[in-house]
Amino acid sequence: MKKFVCKAAILWLLIFVTLIIIMMFPAPYNDYIQAIHDKHQRLINTTAPRIVLAGGSNLAFGIDSAALEKVLHIPVVNISIHAGIGLGRILDDIAPFLLPGDMLIIAPEYSHFTSEWNGNAAAYELIADTQNHLLLAHISRYGLPAELSTYTKSKLLRLIPQQPAYSRDGFNEYGDYIKHLETENQPITPKEPLGTINTTYLSQFFRLVDSFTRRGISVIITYPSYEETSFRNSTALIHELDAAFRTKQNITVISSPENYCFPVDFFYDTVYHLNAKGRETRTAQLIQDLASQFMQSITSEQ
Repeated sequence: MKKFVCKAAILWLLIFVTLIIIMMFPAPYNDYIQAIHDKHQRLINTTAPRIVLAGGSNLAFGIDSAALEKVLHIPVVNISIHAGIGLGRILDDIAPFLLPGDMLIIAPEYSHFTSEWNGNAAAYELIADTQNHLLLAHISRYGLPAELSTYTKSKLLRLIPQQPAYSRDGFNEYGDYIKHLETENQPITPKEPLGTINTTYLSQFFRLVDSFTRRGISVIITYPSYEETSFRNSTALIHELDAAFRTKQNITVISSPENYCFPVDFFYDTVYHLNAKGRETRTAQLIQDLASQFMQSITSEQ
């Protein structure tokens, strides 16, 4: 029995050490997740006040920041990468770079409040592959992300030379992903109903909002681009989430979720990733929502 326990302990130790080695192995320069370094650098190189766009890939693939900056006459930084990082970690990652006067526009994926708040394999990529070890301090708050096995498998597969689906060089200087804009749409499977809101996740989000507003950072909610069948499948949850956001006095909700519900031919390869046509429409809608909000603020002050 003692020999069995000893062998089992050694086996688990070897597995653990192997996992650590895999996680410490440097990721290729052109990995998609490595774009976070470029986004951080843009935040460092621009002065407040700025518009900072935070969310998952719905924003990475779905906005024209240059058009936004041209119309609103304020620097724009699209910090968004991947919903699987988890919304809490997305906001923790950018928190050190935000300054008083910044306008933080958050377009969370709806799954952030049902199943993806703690993140999945993409969270391991952000922590390990980009060596963003400061986020380890928040493990006690969020717990370990899901899909460790998926992450280690993908890490091993990256040792084999291959053409990545998305890459660091697909982002422009604003932080928008543009490499897909001239590519044909891929088949898209609508999302099933997303479930119910996790009130713990919502409370954690509100605490992060409080921390930002105490620092003089304005927090604005807009909604993600979402394919129409997927939207209909989760309409009740989406409206419940919208109502919850609107009860928070230090959050400005500038749009209706329906404004960002788009037909399937607006999407590139997932229910969140817009193609060129969808990106143009979504950007125009966001500009309109922001302009309307600014006008309301100006009118109320006069």
